Amino acid sequence: MAETSEINSNQALPHDGFAEKAILGAMLIDNNYANFVFSEINSDDFYRDSHKRIAAAIDKLINSDSSADLVTVGGLLEKNKELKFVGGYEYLSSLPDGVPSSINIEEYVHVVKDRSSLRKLMQASMGVIKSGTEPKAETQDILTRLQEDIIKIADIEIHGGFSPASEVVAQTVDQIERIQKHGDSGGLKTGFYELDNMTGGFQKGDLIVIAARPSMGKTALALNVAGNMAVKSGASVGFFSIEMSKQQIMMRLLSTRAQIDMSALVTGRKHLNQQEWRALELAAGELGNSKFYIDDSPTLSIIEMKTRARRLAREKELDIIFVDYLQLVKVTGDALKRNDSRAQEVAIISSSLKAIAKELQVPMVAMAQLNRSPEQRGGKKEGVKYQLSDLKESGAIEQDADLIMFLHREEQNDKETERKGEADIIIAKQRNGPTGKIVLAFQDRYTKFANMDFSDKDYS
Repeated sequence: MAETSEINSNQALPHDGFAEKAILGAMLIDNNYANFVFSEINSDDFYRDSHKRIAAAIDKLINSDSSADLVTVGGLLEKNKELKFVGGYEYLSSLPDGVPSSINIEEYVHVVKDRSSLRKLMQASMGVIKSGTEPKAETQDILTRLQEDIIKIADIEIHGGFSPASEVVAQTVDQIERIQKHGDSGGLKTGFYELDNMTGGFQKGDLIVIAARPSMGKTALALNVAGNMAVKSGASVGFFSIEMSKQQIMMRLLSTRAQIDMSALVTGRKHLNQQEWRALELAAGELGNSKFYIDDSPTLSIIEMKTRARRLAREKELDIIFVDYLQLVKVTGDALKRNDSRAQEVAIISSSLKAIAKELQVPMVAMAQLNRSPEQRGGKKEGVKYQLSDLKESGAIEQDADLIMFLHREEQNDKETERKGEADIIIAKQRNGPTGKIVLAFQDRYTKFANMDFSDKDYS
């Protein structure tokens, strides 16, 4: 076999011939076994070529609403000129005889699937060795390809399929009853009351985009929301910070939660008094005991992000993911074509973020840059008007996102404005809710957003 010779022509790859024969024999005896078998594995997961072809014949017959027995399977193989190759009717007839009287089909399928995964892993490893010997080998490209192969082999993806209406109706009615009884949509609360009222909180499986021009405070807003969720709600928060280090992120969180001037923490020009030290220690204790996880890798590819998010969800649980920011994520490996434009790359990133949110069933919050169009359309007198088309480099973000919020602070454009200390959150798109605007207070020295009616208190 080709796959054997690539590693060692004299050594068979991992497999379990008895389990393969037992599965094939069981399906020939009772076609009902096939439904489970082919929902977990396919014909290519069998090791022997003859077993692959017999499995494929059984699968084809059952999918065409025909019975799969010794006669029909043998006939199809003969029609395809494969009967002699698999050992003829004599070998087909021997398969049912080898089925144990009390076969545990699930266990046998697990064994075949496991051996198949191990063979693929060995093949991927050999591919790495081969690629590494090439003169122009790029380490990062090889690592990315290996990560992609491992994810496919591990079969981490959620297994989908059709759900009966009776099941979906029951679940949906339960959700409606909960909302009607408790006024709770089940979304993660941001800590900003008007925003939560308008959105119902951040929903599982949703891609949420916080978009703004530079220096408007989108990272600060994301950190305020993430901190509220981690400390006040006890949520498990994953925060990918591509632009800032984990120490910078934590410095901002401490400044916000302790309400200590950020410049004092960063420069040390102002010494903290006893009260400020107590506030800092309290904030440090809250954050230290929270489930807030930071990844500050400066060059993060979308495949690396998928891998790390899945690992965090598996090892620590995960309630929400933040990405700061979308346009800094890299696209590498097979997903990247040589002639792809940056807009096409961003489209790949946004669709991948949505896919992660849906797979892990958590909200995915991504910060995004806006282009210069808002500034060109508006001015100090007219105010800046935002449109979904202002999302930088890709209209695909508009399509993939379930919720898009623009952040605007008038004082960044007009130093004489009467709206100093105010921030507009403009909900430009909400797939399952209204659009509109809310106003938050912004305390610049703490990089802190707050509800307007509690802007002088630590309620946000």
